[in-house]
Amino acid sequence: MPSLSDMQMVGETCSAYEVEEHDAERSCASCIHWKGEDETCELDIFWEQLTSLDQT
Repeated sequence: MPSLSDMQMVGETCSAYEVEEHDAERSCASCIHWKGEDETCELDIFWEQLTSLDQT
């Protein structure tokens, strides 16, 4: 499972992000696509989004 900070960074920049609850912090954890027993992105784009971030 990704770290909370990774999920926040991806949530801030993800074009497919859709909030599950109003007033929730923007993070993968609050996105409607974050599901399943493994708690992963059902669109299978988390790792692609994370690696594309400019972390310099």
